Amino acid sequence: MPAALKENIGPAYGQIETRLWLQLLSLHGEIFASLNAVLGAEFGLSLAKFDVLAQLDRTRDGLALGQLSQNLKVSGGNVSGLVQRLLADDLISKEMSSEDRRSFIVRLTPKGEALFRKAADVHKKHLSKRLENIPARELDTALSVLRSLSLKIRPENKK
Repeated sequence: MPAALKENIGPAYGQIETRLWLQLLSLHGEIFASLNAVLGAEFGLSLAKFDVLAQLDRTRDGLALGQLSQNLKVSGGNVSGLVQRLLADDLISKEMSSEDRRSFIVRLTPKGEALFRKAADVHKKHLSKRLENIPARELDTALSVLRSLSLKIRPENKK
C-alpha cells in the first residue's frame, strides 16, 4: 500500500490507547528500575519505602495508615508490610490515634527524616541525570499533556 494511503488510515479501535499505555509502562519501568537500584545501593531503600517516607515528610503530624494507603494508591496490606519494615529500620514511628482508637498514626523518626533528606537529594539528581538530554520545553510539554490526560480520565470526569 502506498505511504500516502497508509497515513490517511487511522489506527484500529483501541490501538492508539494501547500504544500510549505501553509507552507509559515502558517509561515508568525504565525510570522506576533505575531509581530503585540507586536508592537501594546507596541507602538500602526500595522506591516503595522511599515513597512512604516522602508521604510522611509532607505531613509532619503523621498519617493514618488508611490515608497513607490512599495517598500511595496501594492496598492496606502493601502499606502494612512497608510500615513493618520501616519500623524495624527505625525510620518511622507508629502510635495509636488520639482521635480514633482503632487507627494508628505513622510519622518519620529523626533517623528517617535524615535518611529521607539524603535519599531525596539523590532521587532528584538521578532524575535530572536521566532526563538531561530532553530540552526543558519538551519536558514542560510532556508534563502538560500528562496532567491534561490525568484530569480527563478521572472517574468524576466521565459522562
